[in-house]
Amino acid sequence: MPAIQLARLKLQVSELLTYYADPVDFVRELHTLLNFYADRTRRPGRTGKPRPLIQAYNVPRQVLRRVESDLTPQVFAEPDKALALADQLWADAWFECRLLAISILGLIPLDNPEIIVDHLQTWGKTCREDALLDALLETGADGLRSESPDAFLQLVELWLTNGDLPSRKIGLRALPALIANPQFDNLPAIYRLLTPLLREAASALESDLTRAVRALGERSPQETAYFLRQNLIAPHKSGLAVITRANLDVFPAEFEEMLRAVLRERMRTS
Repeated sequence: MPAIQLARLKLQVSELLTYYADPVDFVRELHTLLNFYADRTRRPGRTGKPRPLIQAYNVPRQVLRRVESDLTPQVFAEPDKALALADQLWADAWFECRLLAISILGLIPLDNPEIIVDHLQTWGKTCREDALLDALLETGADGLRSESPDAFLQLVELWLTNGDLPSRKIGLRALPALIANPQFDNLPAIYRLLTPLLREAASALESDLTRAVRALGERSPQETAYFLRQNLIAPHKSGLAVITRANLDVFPAEFEEMLRAVLRERMRTS
């Protein structure tokens, strides 16, 4: 992997962007750029990150950031071409190509929210790469979540109420960023959607449920503490207690003690 020279990288990206209107040629030239900066010395486990399930060049993040930055004005100016490019990049099924597709999706102006929703559903359903799924739900959904949080909530509800486990995991992973959005204030809907999932507390969803509850506790500690208390008093599986204990530190002392008292009582009577 050659050292990154900013002037050279700028010229390389400028050349790449001349293919913006031709997705096939753009992807071909992007591979040339990625291959130039590929890190072939990296081995799984050395960085502490799991090896991608799909092919990856492992280029420095700075390379893709430059491509994303220089692409942004063109995405705003010609969003239809951007969507075609994003589709071609996603279909290519390389890690960096899909990451760039996600960035483009998050930049596309929200004139037609249904198009973004369709892409989030389709890509999310087929994505088995955790890092890409997190990027899709954070970066790819950024425009929809910021400009139309109610539409994003409807999509999350579809995921969470779907009977299959992968869809529920996607919905739960989408929640923290939505909850943290100051423009979103429909927390009661989130509590409603989470209630059956928390009472069942499937082990495969435990870590994602824990993250969602933490986000709620950070946003509205009092309301979330009483929400957890209500569910701890009701019939529930043991996983709910585990999730509650994992989030006790997010609550002010009085609410933490209230939850601890409920947990002790449930342990005593179980």
